[in-house]
Amino acid sequence: MEPTKIGRKSAPSQLALTAVAVLACLYFGRDVLIPFALAVLITFLLSSPVGWLQRLKFGRVASVLIVLIITYAAAGALIWAGAKQLSAILEQLPEYQANIDRKIERIQSPMGSSRLSRAVSSIEAIKSDLTPGSNGGNQKDGPEKTGTARQDSSPAKSAPVPVEIVKPHEGIAASLGLASTSAARILAAILAVAVLTLFMLLRRGDLRDRIFRLFGRGRINIVTTAMDDAGGRVSRYLLTQFLINSTFGILMGVGLFFIGVPYSLFWGVLAAILRFIPYVGTLIAVACPFVMAVAVFAGWKQPLLTLALWGCVELVITCVLEPWLYAVRAGISSLAVLLSAAFWTMLWGPVGLVIATPLTVCLVVLGRHVPQLEFLYILFGDEPALAPEASYYQRLLAMNEDEAREVLDSYLKEKSLVDVYDSVLIPALSLAEQDRHDGTLDEARQKFVYQTTREMIEDLGEEASGEGRREAPQSHLSILSIPARDEADELAGLMLAQVLTQAGYAVQSIPVGFIREAMAEIVREKPDIVFVSAVPPFAISHARSICRRVTQKAPGAKPVIGLWGSELDKALLQERLGPGCLDYVANSLSQALLQVQKLDPEAASGDDRVKGVEVSTH
Repeated sequence: MEPTKIGRKSAPSQLALTAVAVLACLYFGRDVLIPFALAVLITFLLSSPVGWLQRLKFGRVASVLIVLIITYAAAGALIWAGAKQLSAILEQLPEYQANIDRKIERIQSPMGSSRLSRAVSSIEAIKSDLTPGSNGGNQKDGPEKTGTARQDSSPAKSAPVPVEIVKPHEGIAASLGLASTSAARILAAILAVAVLTLFMLLRRGDLRDRIFRLFGRGRINIVTTAMDDAGGRVSRYLLTQFLINSTFGILMGVGLFFIGVPYSLFWGVLAAILRFIPYVGTLIAVACPFVMAVAVFAGWKQPLLTLALWGCVELVITCVLEPWLYAVRAGISSLAVLLSAAFWTMLWGPVGLVIATPLTVCLVVLGRHVPQLEFLYILFGDEPALAPEASYYQRLLAMNEDEAREVLDSYLKEKSLVDVYDSVLIPALSLAEQDRHDGTLDEARQKFVYQTTREMIEDLGEEASGEGRREAPQSHLSILSIPARDEADELAGLMLAQVLTQAGYAVQSIPVGFIREAMAEIVREKPDIVFVSAVPPFAISHARSICRRVTQKAPGAKPVIGLWGSELDKALLQERLGPGCLDYVANSLSQALLQVQKLDPEAASGDDRVKGVEVSTH
């Protein structure tokens, strides 16, 4: 036992050491990993155009070369045009200096020569005249003059000796200094990205096969699915971002042209490029033309129009274009985008900010397909962290009725009432039953869960009845619903009664405290169908007992056991229920409705008798 304990204790420390080692490799190996990551992303982006050319009967090598030449030529033209525009802007900056100084002066002293400023000056002058001692220079002239005389009479100090620092002569390489080193590193990184991209596009199949050989032994299906999913998501994300940012740049450039801001084409292209940087890029994209408008124009009309243009374009892009183009999402949440941006920026600087989202997409895909990395998918994925039934039950445990109702309302927007009962409320009752029998659900919360759920069922039933749906034809079948044991079974029976009533059947639901009286009523009224409502996992034995009593006392009645949400197979049900009670079993309300239709002699073929109730047969 002792080695096991040591192994268990060392597992968290081993995980921490592994995380530290990975972070150290990412940080200290950034000079190699950043070009590699950029090359991978560019490969994802250019794979689609290369595939299009190949489908047009171009060879692999020719397709790759054509796409790379066009891409690098376009990038070089943009860089050259941008550098030319930027140099022109820098040359004209001195011409705008006077205008900038005047606006800074107005900002620092906003009252300037206004009437309010003159009024304030007059009030201060009157205050100084009325304040005692404010004009007290007569009393202090003597000492001040005496002090001045003493200062003047003091001997003059000797003038300081000027000192000149002479720098040694530097060579050309030394004079370039850090700039030459940075430029060389940037050029080396660009060259590395270009070479790696060419290699990855040309040898894509070979790289894929090597990855399969390295990670796909015995897991070919998982690795294939993960690679296809990651490639598809990243490619769609990059292409969509390219379209969105290009549209943003075009709208900004055209708008700035009509406003009259100089170099509007340059600012539009710069805005499209900067918007690839999450959060920060779009702010820089509007700050640059705003500063230009402030420098060029004498008033504030054009700068304010620039801000209004940016606000309108960003609103259209965010609220209209992005939701439409992101019909197939990248698969990560907004919180994941924010955290990944901070994480990769801390490790790799500005480049990490640009490639943060695509890298996070790849990590989320790995977490989706690799069980050991599932925590990544849970933390950063865009799917809800909790299932609807768990979220509803958790809100009830927190005694928050409003948020629990919001869970039902959001689910009801896309699903029918039967689906809400089958997929949310009944599973939530099953969770409550499990906690109650385990002794972890206190009496106050238990009462709140059941009472709130009862009110929810009543409200949903009234809303469904008041939606103006066409009434279903009434059946002459008499149906009785009996709870197997406790209040959860009774609530499930209420849901069943609502569903059957909306389908045109007359149903009587028996409360928990009147099960014995219900047996006498069964003998007296002789209903056609007796539903025994049971919420697993602890009501099966009670359901079997009631089923046998119904069979003995009312042989003509058809007992139907509702094991709501049960996933037991037929063999196990045969063992638990016995042959006499296995003829009619339903594990969902939709199946219960279908069972009633089978037992209804008046139901015509093809008439599902579900006017106003949507039935799912899953």
